[in-house]
Amino acid sequence: MKIWKLQQKIVIFVILVTAIVPSIPVKAQSFLTKEEQEYIDSKKVIKAASIDGVAPLQYYDANGQAKGISINVLDFISQSTGLAITYQLYKNTDEAKASGADILFGVSSKTQSKDIPLSIPYLVTESILYTNSSVNPNELSNKRYAAIKGTNRPEGIKETSTIYIDTLENCLDAVDKGKADYGYGNAYSIAYYTLQNNYRNIITVPEKKDSREYCIGFLSNDEMLISIINKAILSIDQSHMMVLTLDAATDIERKITIPMVMDAYSYQIFAVLFIAIAILLFSIIRNVRSKNEIKLQYERYQMLSQTSNEYLYEYHIKTKHLELSQNCIELFGSVHNLKKLTAEFNKALLNHETTIPIIELPIADGTKSLFKSVNSFIYDDKGKVYSIIGKLIDINEEVSEKRKLIQKSEIDGLTGIYNAITTRNLITERIKSVKPNTLDALIVMDCDKYKAINDSYGHLQGDNVLINIGKALTKTFRETDIIGRIGGDEFCVYMMNIPSSSFAVSKCQQLQTLIAELNSGINVTVSIGISLLRDTKSYEELFQKADEALYDAKEKGGNQIQFFQVEKK
Repeated sequence: MKIWKLQQKIVIFVILVTAIVPSIPVKAQSFLTKEEQEYIDSKKVIKAASIDGVAPLQYYDANGQAKGISINVLDFISQSTGLAITYQLYKNTDEAKASGADILFGVSSKTQSKDIPLSIPYLVTESILYTNSSVNPNELSNKRYAAIKGTNRPEGIKETSTIYIDTLENCLDAVDKGKADYGYGNAYSIAYYTLQNNYRNIITVPEKKDSREYCIGFLSNDEMLISIINKAILSIDQSHMMVLTLDAATDIERKITIPMVMDAYSYQIFAVLFIAIAILLFSIIRNVRSKNEIKLQYERYQMLSQTSNEYLYEYHIKTKHLELSQNCIELFGSVHNLKKLTAEFNKALLNHETTIPIIELPIADGTKSLFKSVNSFIYDDKGKVYSIIGKLIDINEEVSEKRKLIQKSEIDGLTGIYNAITTRNLITERIKSVKPNTLDALIVMDCDKYKAINDSYGHLQGDNVLINIGKALTKTFRETDIIGRIGGDEFCVYMMNIPSSSFAVSKCQQLQTLIAELNSGINVTVSIGISLLRDTKSYEELFQKADEALYDAKEKGGNQIQFFQVEKK
């Protein structure tokens, strides 16, 4: 019986759609002038935009595909004129207007502002009043009106009584749930969403507010484009427009709701629930017995932990309760300090990992230490994990030693900045991962007449000059920049995501000033070469360009800042 009622609704809906399809005169196919055809040939793509959630005019289906009467009309216009049209739907009218589109489609001449030129209508329908079933349709003066964002309010409705919502479907949802009292919509959409969402608290009043004409709005005010689209709309004959309309209006993705399921299968659902409850009670009894056995085993582990000095715990999945051995409580002070560990348990469960990666946890004395967690999963009789038993291993000293060794291998022993190998590796990784349209720069420099400094002041003072250059580099450049010593008196800086090339120059000028200040009493200058990461794909190519720029700076007498010049290639 319920299936028959649904079919009856669909039949009524199809009759309604057929009855209100406008009669559009037939035009010849060769409707474009020579100038209009030349315009189409020169135009690349027309960007069209509208709002989502106004089915069956335009909407995204469950697969994210744009559908609807307006989409079908745009496709027809594209096929009949040769215009390349792309379309996209947005949450509300304001976003659609700000999207950079050339045209807006699905525009109602009644609700659209007058500053946008409109095409002739391609669809005409009626505006229908819909209300919450608890509201008297004849007493709406102080009721809440549901309006779509970016549209004009009907005459006589106050701003203070208006609730703005993104889409028509959301407006209908709000009225159905009592968050708003009433609204107006076109006959197509009201019928479509009523069938799709099975609204129980919405009634439609057979009183027509006014007619709605749906047009295409032109954001660019392009008269040639307006003429072409108007002619294309006029060329749609009545029978073809009916096909375009019914194709979209009858393609309903009906939602399955809990009330619908309960109405159709209430007896079966109660039977299944009864069986499920019986099975659940049986499982609970068995789980209680299993839990008691586990508790005895856990007490044994607690006793062993006291003698072996291991930090044992058990984490209960359902209650999210963490039990700790006595020495574990003494180490951490409270379960709160292990909050980060409990978050890691959920990741371990998802990936079925018995070993949690190194994790830093606060301990009772206020410091932090590094631990590795080794776990075992405890399963119930259904094969589900209900408990995690494990131990924490303190690896703070081990990790600290490894970090020191790694850091020592990456740092230049004299200047304290990155050495040549680490610098090259970090820059190579950055070049591989850099996003398009990001401006990076490689700066290569060396000390002018460094040999003369060594000869005049000795190697100890020469080393001090290099140390001061390293200090100047770290003080001048950003923490995100890669700074390294790549040779005897040669250094480089890789600047990531700089706003402009002049920014790199200003940093280099600051560097030259600071180097002179730190080496007072000695005339220390540096020559600098810069190459920008544009079409360069490798560290070697980028470095070669910067090195050529550095050579040019040296040729010009030193103490210069020089960019790599493409014309030299």
